[in-house]
Amino acid sequence: MKVPKLAVCLLLGALLSIAMGQDISWDIKNYHLYNAWAFLHDRHSLDIAAAGLQTYFNPLPDLPYFYLATGPLQDWPRLLAGLQGLWFGALLFVVVGIANRFATLQGRNPDWTDLCAALVGVTGTMAVSQAGSTSNEVPLAMLVLLGLYLLMPALSTEQFTKPLRRATFAGMACGLAAGLKPTAIVYVPATAIALLLALGIRRRSSWQAVACYGSSALVVFLAVYGPWGWHLYHATGNPIFPLFNHWFESPLTAPSSLTDHRFRPRSVLQWLFYPFYWATRQHNLVTEVYFADPRYAMAMLALLMLAFGKWLRPPAWTADQGRATRFLVTFVVVGYVTWLLLFSILRYAIPLEALTGVVVFHAIRTWAAPRLPSKRWVAVLLVLILGASIYPNWWRGSYREHVIEADLPRLPPQSLVVLAGTPDAYLATLFPDAQTLKFVGITWFTRASQDHGIYEQTARRLKEQAGPIYVVLRDDTANENEMPLLNEMLEGHSTTDCMQIRSSMESGRNKKDYALGLRLCRLVRETPAPQRVQSPAAAQG
Repeated sequence: MKVPKLAVCLLLGALLSIAMGQDISWDIKNYHLYNAWAFLHDRHSLDIAAAGLQTYFNPLPDLPYFYLATGPLQDWPRLLAGLQGLWFGALLFVVVGIANRFATLQGRNPDWTDLCAALVGVTGTMAVSQAGSTSNEVPLAMLVLLGLYLLMPALSTEQFTKPLRRATFAGMACGLAAGLKPTAIVYVPATAIALLLALGIRRRSSWQAVACYGSSALVVFLAVYGPWGWHLYHATGNPIFPLFNHWFESPLTAPSSLTDHRFRPRSVLQWLFYPFYWATRQHNLVTEVYFADPRYAMAMLALLMLAFGKWLRPPAWTADQGRATRFLVTFVVVGYVTWLLLFSILRYAIPLEALTGVVVFHAIRTWAAPRLPSKRWVAVLLVLILGASIYPNWWRGSYREHVIEADLPRLPPQSLVVLAGTPDAYLATLFPDAQTLKFVGITWFTRASQDHGIYEQTARRLKEQAGPIYVVLRDDTANENEMPLLNEMLEGHSTTDCMQIRSSMESGRNKKDYALGLRLCRLVRETPAPQRVQSPAAAQG
């Protein structure tokens, strides 16, 4: 029965992704396409920070989409979107499996309420809005939760078989997620601590299982991220360049962390009760776009109910129920606290979001269900959650003839193209004969690297360029400082022969134009006007 269930989940994910439209988000335009292209064509010695800070992110997770979008599926945009949606289907399958295994550990057969619990989490605002996206948040969440799913049979007294093997495979799944995108690394210690507390901190076998989990996660992480980290270390002196450069002190940029702190809590109340702030419509709090999601607040209430309720009136849990509850609660709590301290970027919390339904339903079933008809409280809960949810728009576009296309001219070989602002780096991959060109980025990261290598290398490349120089511009207030910075590096130049760039990546499904005057101009040196020599007679007159 698992194969048909998996097929249904995958189909649902594919259909959801197709219905949402093609991904034209800021991230794919800024670095997901460029980084894959730069890696495949060994551009790291030719281009300079073309995608700004994100130029140095691991390109490995972006390679499949880039290969398909520019290769065999470039004329099949809907098919490509459907393939991207399979990750969401896999996430749904894994979360349903977790809910069912949790029910089994509670000593009951899984029923329709467990399916509802899984659906509550998987229909969260971040998970759904990221379905089919190239940001890779959904695949990472699926791998992290796959680790939890693999570990859950080890919590059962009757089915306690091969716990070390299960811990090893679970570590491999979580290590793979962290290696592909280090933002998932917060869930590796969360899973390890959850496993240790669930199995018993005083048991030797518990520590053996955690050791197997941790060592396999580390080995896979090093295997996946290690080559890229070594490349960065060899090129910059920082294996996670440019992040946390106050530790590694690469001479290419300033000795600062350069991590995004925009979304961290701003007050004591937010630190304590941040999820309650997300239950109503807002933006620029934990994410850039408008959204509302009550799942996190309800999960926090459920956790408090389980914690204080157990203290006030201990439930009649079996050993398996106690281990399963400790495992689930510890993972969510430790994962949330670690995520809050490091990121507070909500789309990185999809593994937690996907489990909110399981947590809430477990708390209700433990304390309230005996006094409420199950169908009634489930119906009320679903209406409250779905009615209060506002799903964000991460910039989806209409399907065109090709997945990615732009009307860019063929430039002379060895021309230098300046990408003055973000998100423009994807255009580098679309120029005819792009491999004969050189690209440099002029972004806030360039300014942040002033008096350091990135700034100096960029200024030197501009001044020493013998051939033509072109610049990509867009009328965006977020990029208003880039032209002054370019003029600072390349004095005595002005733009001419500007042409509008039409791109399939700049038109949203809501007919909104994201191009904002996107254009390609040529940079020419201004010739000083000849000084007028005044005649002696005029001087005397």
